[in-house]
Amino acid sequence: MAFKDGRATVIADGSSSAALRCGEPGTGEGTGPKIGPQTGPQIGPQISPQNIENTPAQELPVHALSPGLHLRQGGINAAYLHLLVEAPGRSQLPPVLVQKDGWRIIDGLHRLEAAKLCGDHSITARLVECTDAEALVLAMKANTSHGLPLSRADRVAGAERVLLAHPEWSDRAIASVTGLSAKTIAVLRERSACATPPGGQRLGLDGKLRAVGAGEGRRRAAAYIHAHPEATLREVARETEVSLGTVHDVSARLRRGISPERDGPRGAGARLTLHPAERPADPPPAAAEDLPARRPATVPAEAPPAWETVAAKVANDPCIRYTAGGKEFLQWMALHASDPDGWRELVGAVPAHWVGVIAPIAESVGKEWSLFAERLRSRQEAV
Repeated sequence: MAFKDGRATVIADGSSSAALRCGEPGTGEGTGPKIGPQTGPQIGPQISPQNIENTPAQELPVHALSPGLHLRQGGINAAYLHLLVEAPGRSQLPPVLVQKDGWRIIDGLHRLEAAKLCGDHSITARLVECTDAEALVLAMKANTSHGLPLSRADRVAGAERVLLAHPEWSDRAIASVTGLSAKTIAVLRERSACATPPGGQRLGLDGKLRAVGAGEGRRRAAAYIHAHPEATLREVARETEVSLGTVHDVSARLRRGISPERDGPRGAGARLTLHPAERPADPPPAAAEDLPARRPATVPAEAPPAWETVAAKVANDPCIRYTAGGKEFLQWMALHASDPDGWRELVGAVPAHWVGVIAPIAESVGKEWSLFAERLRSRQEAV
């Protein structure tokens, strides 16, 4: 298959079947997500769910489809499969995503197994013409947006596979595909054979090549802050592909008039207060045996996601979407979990004579949430 400008288009093959073709210019019914290899990380964050959903669905024979990427190390989740089989709206489940080459499942293996258990001869599917590397990214992206979530171990293993396929992508680009943090991707890259690609540059989320030298991200953030002094720290982090913590540190350094780089030169307005004669002597070099052994890089723990970042995915889970209890749960969470830190702006609005009443109420609500979390963890351990 020829790859040109990286656009995907819906094509017809002369019969009732159709496929979403990845990587070829749009000459059919419309253009879709940019997922060709020459567009780098645009295969991930810029995939449009609307383009895939608008691809004509068709009935494919169940026996002709096969597992594809094996993202789940534990295989089929029996409990989730049972829920799909018993779901009252099973006929309304979204189409599975199938790689046209070999009719391998990209997304929807549990739905396929549920169809087999129910004796269905066919299943609604959308065909995608793509390479194995593209199928991997599509599968990772799909599993971070709906259905049964991948475990952390599965996401880490998937991220390692994406790194092998696309070492030229930036940490943030791979993070956006795999549902991990850029910091985690950086650790995975460090301990793998996929370091910096030839040329010392990586493709960012915006499709731009950027150098990967030490301090490059800090200099990029500093330049953006200078050019956009009114920008929020989150905007700077998003536009420069630098972590929010690093942007915060860069901003603080600039306010103090020193270099944004940790070991960079000080600004013109900052002076050293010690005369050379007053500086302490350099300590003697440590012997090799006295130096601590370097610890191998470990994957950092992921911070829990905010409800707003997973709400759409949870709502698309058939086990919630098609059950009365699931719909009620979504409404309850939308009411109580959408703005958990909004209280920070309202503390000052509580009059002093009401503080003694409101504080115990808030404490009681917090205890209820803790109990809710404890019960959920108990169920998780029991599975």
